[in-house]
Amino acid sequence: MEQIMNICQDKIAVKNIKKYEIYAVKSKKTVIQVKEGKVEFLNLAESKGLSLRLLNDEGRIGFAYTTDMEESALEYIVDQALTGSKLTSPDAFWEFPVETKSYPQLMICDTEIDLNPKIQFTLEMEAAAKKYSPSIKKVRQAQFQDVWAEVYIKNHRGLNVNAERTLFSGSIMVMAEEKGQAEMGWHYEFNPFFSKLNSQEIAQEAARLATEALGAKPIPTQKTNVILTNRVTSEILNVLSPAFLADEVQKGKSILAPHLGKTLFSPLITIYDDGLYPQGYATRPFDDEGVPQQKTTLVKSGTINGFLYDSYTAAKENKHSTGNAGRMGLEVPPKVEPTNFYLEPLSTSFAQLLKKLHKGLVVTEALGMHTADPISGDFSVGVAGYWVERGEKAFPVKGIAMAGNVINLFKNIIDIGEDLRFFGHCGAPSVLIEGIQISGY
Repeated sequence: MEQIMNICQDKIAVKNIKKYEIYAVKSKKTVIQVKEGKVEFLNLAESKGLSLRLLNDEGRIGFAYTTDMEESALEYIVDQALTGSKLTSPDAFWEFPVETKSYPQLMICDTEIDLNPKIQFTLEMEAAAKKYSPSIKKVRQAQFQDVWAEVYIKNHRGLNVNAERTLFSGSIMVMAEEKGQAEMGWHYEFNPFFSKLNSQEIAQEAARLATEALGAKPIPTQKTNVILTNRVTSEILNVLSPAFLADEVQKGKSILAPHLGKTLFSPLITIYDDGLYPQGYATRPFDDEGVPQQKTTLVKSGTINGFLYDSYTAAKENKHSTGNAGRMGLEVPPKVEPTNFYLEPLSTSFAQLLKKLHKGLVVTEALGMHTADPISGDFSVGVAGYWVERGEKAFPVKGIAMAGNVINLFKNIIDIGEDLRFFGHCGAPSVLIEGIQISGY
């Protein structure tokens, strides 16, 4: 890829373009799905691509990309980016970062793994789910996926970096059935290292969720204290995450913008974005502009402490980038994105949370949290879980809804568990919240 980038650089020089950024990536991906002890789907894919951003003398930016590594294609995207730059507005805040003297050394890339162990892992996951309980009647899908990627970034200011990483994941969806009632359970785990994934644990967690939901029924409409499991808390935190992005703040679309430096949440709440989190989903030495990733404190003891920036949004406020430039794909320019975004855990065990709840609802699943309004923070979603009496599980619950506002929800947290878990880039422990409105019968 370095040779290809050098050719692209030569094409840029011929056009007398002084300011540019070249981003290139090559990747390998495996997807395996099994059913009834056999491989049902197998896909092995490799790809390469390059994208280019140019700044002309008037401060106008142009962008183009290609997956064709031929010299003629590289010349073509230089012309396309140059043409595109003439159609954008001049903007004095566009600039590319300089190279940092040192980047963090991270353990994020595994050795190459043969295909057979990956297939065996997926088969073991399916078998373990079926063995969990006689009530597990069907495995809807057992899937393994991995990706290896190497990224190269070079710009006119001397930045020239590259890094490779791997990510392995296993997921499974099962169906439990008893007395004519069927319930689904799903679980997913990931790690940069294949040996860290446990097929048994993934399968057993999905099977547990399905079997423990059997016999679920609605509860009366009421306002009650609630425990949100780490999975549900993570989903709600994900709804809040765009409000910490500087571009949303600068566009007036962030609910948090007026509250910088103010205490808005429970004093128990501390939220980080940590691009260096050990074995994290989005852990890398540098972001998609080549800026070192870092740990950024966004909320400290309930007080809004700051926001996340890439180079452009940082320049608009005369700040430094927090290393949060991300690309949703080769075909789009980078923009501000969270990395490993999480709520800091405390030391309370889940059993202690149950005792403190004493009587109330544990929510293990929220349906449609993505429909929450990211600007107002309002949400109304279907939920399922179980009712608690005297600090112990009484019976499973479903067919109810939970409504409220994300800001108020985080204001009313009265305890936080120790069970931090990441579900993709977003992580959280279980939390205990007072006064949540539940709609039932």
